[in-house]
Amino acid sequence: MTKTKTKINSGEMRFDEKSASAAAEGFRKLPEENERAGSRIIAITGGSGSGKTLLANYIAESIYGGDCEMISHDMYYIDKDNFDPDFRVDYDAPESLDNSLLTEHLVQLKNGEAADTPIYDFQTKDRLEKTLRVEPKKVVIVEGILTLAVPEIRQLADLSIFIHVDDDIRLSRRVVRDFVHGARSGMGGDLESEFKYYFEYVKPNYRKYIAPLTDVADIVLHNNAKSPEPMLERAGNILTKFRV
Repeated sequence: MTKTKTKINSGEMRFDEKSASAAAEGFRKLPEENERAGSRIIAITGGSGSGKTLLANYIAESIYGGDCEMISHDMYYIDKDNFDPDFRVDYDAPESLDNSLLTEHLVQLKNGEAADTPIYDFQTKDRLEKTLRVEPKKVVIVEGILTLAVPEIRQLADLSIFIHVDDDIRLSRRVVRDFVHGARSGMGGDLESEFKYYFEYVKPNYRKYIAPLTDVADIVLHNNAKSPEPMLERAGNILTKFRV
């Protein structure tokens, strides 16, 4: 049975400070009737293979149409050159991401300013020189396994969603994604390395960083079914009623 939390705050927020840390610490809620030029932020999180991107696309297309932009937290991974060459980067831990930059960009969008977001190349493990312009549309969706694990990002979200999926199902979806469809060929490039990485990093970090986020998310959706339609239908019903 789908468990939902509806601690949805319909108030508005304005962030006047340009500093990410100052904005995250000093935000204030404004009455609902006040106008705001900037974007409202929907943060979606859940483990690898839970359906975050699928849900983000559904919300963007079916709920908000063209008045929505999307940001992937994955694009904010730190360049490999900034890590010790003998240290294997843990891509499932918050410190592997440039969270200060994402916070800055979310503040800009909430202030009605466009943000030039990074593009990360998973093959070279480097951030490209070119960027992607995100406009301050009515809603900006930011999705990733660790979006709500970062307090500053969590504080900036007007609505947060956690997708729960059982461990075995997430692992099978991850393998299909990486090795059947080839979306991302694992961290080591072969199935054995994928399993090794999963059990050494993904699974323990899920329990450490991600699973506890069910307690802070506004909405918790379950996506264990073979088809994502039940989750998407439930999300649509909730977001139509509690539109941010």
